[in-house]
Amino acid sequence: GETNVAIPTPENGAVRPPAATYRIRVAAVLGEEWTDRTQGMAVSVRRSESGGAFTELVGELVDEAALMGVLDALYTHGARLLSVDHIG
Repeated sequence: GETNVAIPTPENGAVRPPAATYRIRVAAVLGEEWTDRTQGMAVSVRRSESGGAFTELVGELVDEAALMGVLDALYTHGARLLSVDHIG
């Protein structure tokens, strides 16, 4: 026989995971226009101890799909990923 698997939806009681705050660092210098491309994350250019520049993006994303969208945009742009941290 067939087995039916219920897909979780808000209608059947599924609860969406809470939003989370992430810090993403890339080895590229990105401008403020990336705030729109990264779902409102704050964009700041920093200097490493060795003097090289990197960009730090910090902000709340609604779910992991949103995180993957941001990472995909950075990848498509060619920005080399340094780190992704879940900070809250």
